[in-house]
Amino acid sequence: MTWADLIEFLPTLLHGLAYSLGISAVVIVFSTIAGIFVAFLRVSHYKSVRVPVLAYVEFIRCTPALVQLYYIFYVLPIFGLTLEALTAGIIGFTIIYTAYLSEVFRAAINSVAKTQIEAAISLGMSTRQARRLVIIPQAARVALPPTVNYLLSLIKDTSLLSIITIQEIMFRGLILASQTFKYFTILTEIALLYFCVCFPLTILAVSYTHLTLPT
Repeated sequence: MTWADLIEFLPTLLHGLAYSLGISAVVIVFSTIAGIFVAFLRVSHYKSVRVPVLAYVEFIRCTPALVQLYYIFYVLPIFGLTLEALTAGIIGFTIIYTAYLSEVFRAAINSVAKTQIEAAISLGMSTRQARRLVIIPQAARVALPPTVNYLLSLIKDTSLLSIITIQEIMFRGLILASQTFKYFTILTEIALLYFCVCFPLTILAVSYTHLTLPT
């Protein structure tokens, strides 16, 4: 491994990393919105609502992401639903991380004292207003650190998208390695680029936790 090699491969890998981060950004936005919705369904008073949502969450959490991506990209076409690789990847990871984040948001919602919700309703707020103005702002403070942790996992998990031909950093790195046979150099550089992205996010999450949550 030489500096010349690292510099030579860097533009291609950075292009792939940008692609990975773009996918991660789209997925985390969609998953956060859907995860909040699913979390409220999980705390519904109606068992007929809770049970199907719980089944979805547990199925996703208890099956490998790689299998789920394979299923969406390679199995669904058998039933007449063919998706482009990028669309399949975004939908797949959104389904996966919606399940993960819904549990984070559910725990955060349950951390808000019921007396505050009752007080908001007694002041004339509707249930929807109480959720928007009382529950979500307080729950967000609790949910942010684990959400950042899941964002870190998502950024790393985008490497799985190489198996459905999405040209993120891992896909581009493997193509370079197969052409140059410099697997050690390229995979090391990929690992370092992931570290440079993920480590600062880890520090921010830890710092936020220390600043906002009681010790």
